[in-house]
Amino acid sequence: MSRADAGPVITVVGGDVPRQLALAASALPRRLFGSWDGPIDPEAQELLGSADAVAARILTRLRAEPGSDAIVVCNDSQAHLRLFYALRAIGSSVPLHLIDLPRSDTPPARAFARAALHRFATFCSEVAGARIDSDSLAAAASAEREVGDALQRLRARRRAARPGCTGAAALDAYAAAATLPPREAVTRIDDATSAPVDRRRVHVTGSSHPDATVYTILERSGCLVVSEDHDTGDGALLGSAAAGDTLDTVIEGLLGIHFARTGGSATTSSAARSALTRETVLASGAHSAVALIRRGDEAPLWDLPEQRAELESLGLALHVQTGVAAGDAVAAGEALSASLRLEEVR
Repeated sequence: MSRADAGPVITVVGGDVPRQLALAASALPRRLFGSWDGPIDPEAQELLGSADAVAARILTRLRAEPGSDAIVVCNDSQAHLRLFYALRAIGSSVPLHLIDLPRSDTPPARAFARAALHRFATFCSEVAGARIDSDSLAAAASAEREVGDALQRLRARRRAARPGCTGAAALDAYAAAATLPPREAVTRIDDATSAPVDRRRVHVTGSSHPDATVYTILERSGCLVVSEDHDTGDGALLGSAAAGDTLDTVIEGLLGIHFARTGGSATTSSAARSALTRETVLASGAHSAVALIRRGDEAPLWDLPEQRAELESLGLALHVQTGVAAGDAVAAGEALSASLRLEEVR
């Protein structure tokens, strides 16, 4: 599927959407990330209440111009849930859908999630005016797996002894891939390369990063971001697909993928989050870790004690900036860079 024949565009807020179902309905899921800076509509901020600035910028953009044929919001954080209800209250100009997937793999939760994925598939079919069948499911799975293969190559480049892709370039590729048809996403991911370098390797945790602003600052200071566990980077649900001849069997496979995946801090235990941090750091060979946590996005704070303990058991320091306010990402990135330099001197 290329951009020319991608069909209707469905804007996605959050990280829980199984792209395979939207693609099988001949629609293009296009994730909206927000940004570290930029204008915030005062009414959008008031509608969201105390939610963080990145969510407010997403709502600002959606209120100004949805730019798509439908909107899907994931209940993967309180900010996104508030955003959904705000859109519903003010009246979205395009069809609006909430996808709500529980995290605990219990029989009732699995039944709830199964029904949610069926409703999502129906929503996509209605938006696109196309029926999901065995052929479209297989084609979508094949295309999405190619994206997954490209992401494996990207991770291999980042984790090489001398990495062949900067963290900023990798994060840009993740973001672009989440907005593109699979074929274009593969090209974009494979184009994310840089001359091999040998620098201090850093892992990033905490709040998700809507763009590469902070990564660029960290890497200008002489380190290299080789991995992350937030859901706009290595933690993204991107490139995953399930096999099956029917919608029922594919959804069963997608449920397995969902419940096996470690979600964000708002929906997952600190033990699971810290285990993911440890696993990712070991795989990437990081020498240090940093956590940047936005004001209004407090959930990652809960994970810090267990993450710090896990990292200390590996002999790694965790450098932290918390309560980062709107517009302060650059200062926070510079503070993290200074802390990393001090660690290197010691």
